[in-house]
Amino acid sequence: ETMQSRRLAAPAADERLKSPGVRASFVVCPETASTVSISARSLDEINVQFIVEKLGGGGNRNTAGAQISGKTLVEVVEALLKSIDVYLEDNVIPME
Repeated sequence: ETMQSRRLAAPAADERLKSPGVRASFVVCPETASTVSISARSLDEINVQFIVEKLGGGGNRNTAGAQISGKTLVEVVEALLKSIDVYLEDNVIPME
């Protein structure tokens, strides 16, 4: 089941980028009772690596991910939202 969640998260994040106006996508899903996975994608304007690194993950500017142990799904989502807020406060993102 762990690998299934991770395999579905990445394509879901990719698919979300096809929606009009979406510049970055984050898919958060439980992997096990004690591990939560994040899959992040962007279209170059937003550095998802920077956002996910704050949560212990890694990757590159357009493709990043993390596996977080010892936190609930809600805690991970809250931490991700905080990391996104910090990134957006520190970076100017051009509006379309």
